[in-house]
Amino acid sequence: MSRNTNTLMAFVLGAAVGGITALLLAPDKGEVTRRRLGDVGSRGLRRGRDAVSHAATSLEQDSHDIDQAVSDGVHQRVDAARGTASAARDAYRREMGKP
Repeated sequence: MSRNTNTLMAFVLGAAVGGITALLLAPDKGEVTRRRLGDVGSRGLRRGRDAVSHAATSLEQDSHDIDQAVSDGVHQRVDAARGTASAARDAYRREMGKP
């Protein structure tokens, strides 16, 4: 056979092997593929919603904890300021000779 014939035969054989391989390895039907993609998307969406819900709950708890800590700190400082003011008032009264 001539060189051109060998090249043509190699091309045809390669195309046939490639086509058979493509048919054997081809993905499922479109309907099955769409269903799988939908399932994967639904799972991803569910996981995303769960993560957002968990984050929201966690942030809500953290916010409550911070609010409580700030409130406690403010009350402590107000009480300390009242004590300091009372002590200063008493010292002033003693210095001025008032009971």
